[in-house]
Amino acid sequence: MAWLPRLGLLSPLNDSQDPATAESLAAPGSLRDAHNAACAWFLGPRAENVDYFKMHVETILNGVTQCRRNFAPEDEDFIDAKVVSSPAFKKNMSKLRTNVTLLSGLLPQHSVPFYSPRYIGHMVNDVSMPATLGYLMGLMYNPNNISPEAGPLTHIIEYDVGQQLCSMLGYNAQLGATPSPESPTPWGHITCDGSVANMESMWVARNLKFYPLALKRAADNEPCLANVAASFKVRLCTGKEKILADCEAWDLLNLTPNEVASLITNISGTFGLSAPALQAILNNYLIQTTGKDDLEKYFQIQQPPRYLCPKTTHYSWPKGAAVTGIGSRNIIGVPVDEQARLDFQALDMLLAECVRCRQAVYAVVVIMGTTEHGSVDPLSKVLALRRKYQRRGLSFLIHADAAWGGYFTSMLVPNPATAGSENYLDDPALFLNPYTKNELRHLRFADSITIDPHKSGYTPFPAGALCYRDGRLRHMVTWTSPVTGPMQEATTMGVYGIEGSKPGAAPLAAWLGHEVIGLHKGGFGFLLGQSVLTSTRIYGHWATMSLDHPNLLVVPFRMLPSETEPDTSPKRVDEQRRFIRDVLLERTREELANDPKACDLMRQMGSDLVVNAFACNFRVDGVANQDVSEANHLNARIYDRLSFKSMTEKLEDRKVIIMSTVLSQREYGACLTKFKERLGLSGPEDLFVLVNVSMSPFVVPSNFERVLADAFRRVAEGEAEISVARNRSVSALRAFVLQGNGPISLVHMPCFDTTSQREQCILSGELSDTGLKAYRKAKKADPTATYVVCTLEGEKLSTIIQRKSFRCLISKFTTNGTISEARVTNISVIKNRRLGSNDLDMSYPSRMPFYLYGTTQEMHIDHVLLQAPNAQISAGEVAVELIEGSESVFTAGLKNGLIAVADSLPEHLMQPFTVDRLDRLFHPGAKLNVSVYHDRNAGQPRGPDFCGNLGEPIARATITLGDNTFVDAYMINLDAPIVTSQAPKKSSMAIPRTTTSSQDHPLFRGYGPEGPTDRHPSTRSQKGWREVWDEALAGRQFADDNLSSGANSTDFIALDTDGGDYCSSPVALSFPRVPFFQN
Repeated sequence: MAWLPRLGLLSPLNDSQDPATAESLAAPGSLRDAHNAACAWFLGPRAENVDYFKMHVETILNGVTQCRRNFAPEDEDFIDAKVVSSPAFKKNMSKLRTNVTLLSGLLPQHSVPFYSPRYIGHMVNDVSMPATLGYLMGLMYNPNNISPEAGPLTHIIEYDVGQQLCSMLGYNAQLGATPSPESPTPWGHITCDGSVANMESMWVARNLKFYPLALKRAADNEPCLANVAASFKVRLCTGKEKILADCEAWDLLNLTPNEVASLITNISGTFGLSAPALQAILNNYLIQTTGKDDLEKYFQIQQPPRYLCPKTTHYSWPKGAAVTGIGSRNIIGVPVDEQARLDFQALDMLLAECVRCRQAVYAVVVIMGTTEHGSVDPLSKVLALRRKYQRRGLSFLIHADAAWGGYFTSMLVPNPATAGSENYLDDPALFLNPYTKNELRHLRFADSITIDPHKSGYTPFPAGALCYRDGRLRHMVTWTSPVTGPMQEATTMGVYGIEGSKPGAAPLAAWLGHEVIGLHKGGFGFLLGQSVLTSTRIYGHWATMSLDHPNLLVVPFRMLPSETEPDTSPKRVDEQRRFIRDVLLERTREELANDPKACDLMRQMGSDLVVNAFACNFRVDGVANQDVSEANHLNARIYDRLSFKSMTEKLEDRKVIIMSTVLSQREYGACLTKFKERLGLSGPEDLFVLVNVSMSPFVVPSNFERVLADAFRRVAEGEAEISVARNRSVSALRAFVLQGNGPISLVHMPCFDTTSQREQCILSGELSDTGLKAYRKAKKADPTATYVVCTLEGEKLSTIIQRKSFRCLISKFTTNGTISEARVTNISVIKNRRLGSNDLDMSYPSRMPFYLYGTTQEMHIDHVLLQAPNAQISAGEVAVELIEGSESVFTAGLKNGLIAVADSLPEHLMQPFTVDRLDRLFHPGAKLNVSVYHDRNAGQPRGPDFCGNLGEPIARATITLGDNTFVDAYMINLDAPIVTSQAPKKSSMAIPRTTTSSQDHPLFRGYGPEGPTDRHPSTRSQKGWREVWDEALAGRQFADDNLSSGANSTDFIALDTDGGDYCSSPVALSFPRVPFFQN
């Protein structure tokens, strides 16, 4: 590694090459100096450094040209003037020009602006200019790091990058360092991403766990190893020694990583045997040869080892368990505490259980910066737990998933250029939480670490990495001996890991970024220190944005320091919020740094590592909404306004860009319950939350976070007003399915997404004479139609029930289906229950329940709605055939309504319903075999397990559906329109309408069971990615074969071997707006 040229040894550019004007120098190591340096590391949010970038690209292309021309100079040109002037050449160059121009026009319009400080979404930022140029260089030479033959220089550079990362993380990676069990020689390499790095670490953990078993099995079965079995002493994790032949499977499953990695070396040294020869024998018994099941069977292992991961782990872990054969059910989720960090006390209990059951543990995973909320797990306490349980005979690997958090250790590495002259006020870790700092310092004790250069390393995708504390562990995923010479370290990178062919461009990008920026406080440490400060200040805006606001609530996921105090009070929390708003957010970094109280509070605010999760709620008339589903709806709408989900969305419409995630109640437990309480919410549902990550170094100097917060606030306020409107109980136009001929039944048509329609209600009543006659006449003429009763004016359902009458319009469920105006009187309630999220079950029922009601002459059913989304299934005048049970008991129960459960319809497997599936199941003549129960809930059942609390059935019957069956899976689940213009212009039926409200039933807003009846432009679905792309391809305008069109009449451009204008193009490229994207 020492022979590689360092950037500082290269000749600097002449002043004449610098297109910028020099300014006064800032003190080395100062914040201003670091900021000025950082401005040279990026192309810039507005491409300010494009001239420098072009200059470097020209240097790269000059090198490529010289390389090709200097190799075998005796060869003639293979592409000569005759070829270039041919029609085929011109035609294909024209195709290239057209498609390059197409993409150059599309990508600016339809790429997420990661380069802008306004992008605070995922863990992505503008990649650094050095890393980009490094990647470009790699692309031009296309090295393959599968072997030195395919990428000689990039192979060495990948080794260097791995060692650089190991050193930054705290491993003993210095040249010439003497390895020891306490400080072994590390090793790292580049992977395509963090998922593959995690998977490789899991592969290593599996093989390491079974390696000693393979050795004992070989010793048992190979006569040449009999002496080894009889006399070789193995050091157990307890510190005791035991003869290999006497070791039980439990002993061997719990050796320390160092002991396992040293087994072959120790046997070789003790008995004078060749390590390669030993390894050749052992290969026949390794888990990679025999498989895990075979080894477990041989050693009679009844309980497979476990993998312990916090419940906040990345999806790559169960995926890796599936690929390695460990099995995702053996991934045991460790609960998290109120800070969403791994609960080490819960881990302690799980490990104690493993000791009691003698169930081995592959590894414990800690997350050093979760993607959802930036939490850092207590690695130091997990290390202490391992020492505790090793004394009890249980050992395991510890893997740190620091895909996000790994580069933050650069904040702790001294800057060599300012050694001994640092000012603590300029320390990038000044505002880093002391807890986080401590855990990052303990990374050097983890057995393996995932770290992603393409996350917090500002490197282009794809570039992940895996680092081993003890480099010998990498041999666990090969068939080689864990004994290598010094030259092998850097020349066999492609042997290890999951990937085969892999680009040399990725390590080139990482190396150039490391060399130019620096893996220390003055380099990546400064960049990430700026991110920490930006994140903390934005957290302050989330924590204070809703102070004194009448409607909007914004609450960060991570609690304020005052909220965690034992004797906290609402007053104390309010005072701290106001101090943050009025003092902290008004001060500069320098002012904060010079105020110990402010500085200490800043360190305690926000997430552990930059990622801020937060959520919004709203107040209706001063009272906070308690419905989780409504809060989810609000946050989802805010996210839609501040993200990109369609190619027709315009960049300029997003003044700030965020991301979102869903926190699972099952996974987060008490932690999420506490967060909901702080939001004013109540309920067991999962929570849709918003997330911001700010990695731009250009936010802090200009206090740009205030611009971002204001842009968010404007959107959130507008969406909160909509939530208030849709959740304020108001009078609204209603619709009922009309059933029966004599006394009628009215089945309210509910809608989950508006509070005024969120009721399942079945009424009985009488139609006025005129209305009844008209209804019967229409029904006689068309007995298969669905008939609907609609209110003529906005009504609250409670008012209708209390008044026991309302004016209505009777219509057939078709366009122009008006029958008669009428009045419904003598109304009584059969069933009436709310459909808010707190009124529903947690899951769909395993059997499908219906309300059964009416008279013995006319019986009807209506599907019981226990979860959303769902479908209204209302069938009038069904035929019921009792198979068993008392007819008198059945008849008596009809008056108040019975529950008929279709035992053969597993609703939980049928949801969500589709129109086609419903039509196949529920049609005239369809039969349902049901168990019939009394309704013990007086028409107001609530979950959970509605179908499990019905008691014993009073009858069993077969229900045959008649002609009047109404099915709707669309309107019932329809979102309330945000503005009236978003609703179709025509109603689905001829219903007298005044100005509609957003809480009117969708029938009055132009919808039917199959969607809008009049799709005008405002209701058309937005074009999908594929549709827009296909239109772009179809709209290409290919130029004539003659390339000189629009440019100089030049058929062939000769390349200047002296590095002149060899990259001049005979085509004048332009970037016009693609025609089909014009308004």
